Amino acid sequence: MIGKLIRCINCNEVMGITEWDFCPQYIYNRNNGTIKEIEIDDRKEFLQRHKGHKIEELIPITPPISDKPYTEPTKTCYFEATNGNERFLIKRWRDKIDSPFIYEIIKGSIEIKNIEVQVQVEAIKKQIRMVKDFCISEEKLNNFIKAVQKEVKKLDPQTLEVCAEGKTPSISYCKLSDDCVEGILKRCQDKFNLQELNFLRNFILQNNYYNDVMTLIVKKNFFIKAEEEARIPCRCVAEAKT
Repeated sequence: MIGKLIRCINCNEVMGITEWDFCPQYIYNRNNGTIKEIEIDDRKEFLQRHKGHKIEELIPITPPISDKPYTEPTKTCYFEATNGNERFLIKRWRDKIDSPFIYEIIKGSIEIKNIEVQVQVEAIKKQIRMVKDFCISEEKLNNFIKAVQKEVKKLDPQTLEVCAEGKTPSISYCKLSDDCVEGILKRCQDKFNLQELNFLRNFILQNNYYNDVMTLIVKKNFFIKAEEEARIPCRCVAEAKT
């Protein structure tokens, strides 16, 4: 999550405001075993450099998006922020793991394209097969999967409820709505008996949280549409379910 930012209107330069702006730096002296404390004030340095200029506050209005994993410390990400009147597209990155973030305003916008919604087919099958006191044929198991896929195909990806994030900001896990669950069970009525239907209902409800097997994997491909450069494709990497 990105906090507030400050922008120099004259120079169009941006700095992120964090709780660490005033945290001191500690240097260990190996020769005598002492630790030296160095006072840091990153915000003061920015304000001094832009002394006499007009400064405004920006509030992020979209989550950062990237095709790199959350755990990648030097990844580049993009997000939008506003001063209350204008929207700004901001690029954020850092050159080294111990370097501060660098922010750059880009004239353009984020475009989300080709949203993919995937059913966790193999994970669902594996989980059902592991249930010791319940057994259905492979044919019925495939019929259940087909019912899920057909019902999911009707969904609008933009309306899905995110319940967990994947390894990258481009991947999310989304919960099946109550209407979707009822639609799946309705499709199964002609091929399953009452006991099997009750099992399927409980199975869906018990495995429809966080990144459980009944949640949907939603993958977003995004483009940065900038005025000064051609459209840059940023495709998300595939994520294997463990």
